[in-house]
Amino acid sequence: MDATIKMQLPEDLQQAITHMARQAIKQALIETKEKDGFPPYMTKTETAKYLHIAPKTLIDWEKHCNDIPTIEIEGVTRYQRASLDKWMQQHRLNK
Repeated sequence: MDATIKMQLPEDLQQAITHMARQAIKQALIETKEKDGFPPYMTKTETAKYLHIAPKTLIDWEKHCNDIPTIEIEGVTRYQRASLDKWMQQHRLNK
């Protein structure tokens, strides 16, 4: 037996919930589009933006963590997006 309870919310509450849901979906789409817009090999500035950190934080991480995946060719450093994703997963806290 399937018991269903129906409840009518006040109009202003319905509108507020609808507005919040639309905003959350819109933000998720923006974030997905931004992530998809990053090239496979990124500069330091692009990498910081991709990781949602300040460029100075990336520099600090590079000083203290010698395992950040980088590619260097004739003094030009690039960061591979796929390698960074794996690196971030390796540093995920398991709580």
